[in-house]
Amino acid sequence: MNTISDIVTNESPTDVILWLVRRDGISHPRLDNLYNRNGWANIGNCLQLINLIKKMDQEGLIQHGGNGYVKGPNWREPDFLKQKKYEL
Repeated sequence: MNTISDIVTNESPTDVILWLVRRDGISHPRLDNLYNRNGWANIGNCLQLINLIKKMDQEGLIQHGGNGYVKGPNWREPDFLKQKKYEL
């Protein structure tokens, strides 16, 4: 398995999205594809992903910007990133 798949399958979807938006952001199609390729690990399906994104947007963790989702005003570093759990 590669590191990205390990992160998607082992970490919470909220933390994965926070990690993915930390630099340049991520588009919804890329995020959808990432979870689809990993069997919707820890999220279930596309509708649940959409609902999670809406919730994270409302909480200010992420926001729409450029061509997708970027850090919001309340963005926080995911625990697995702080702990350097994966070699990135």
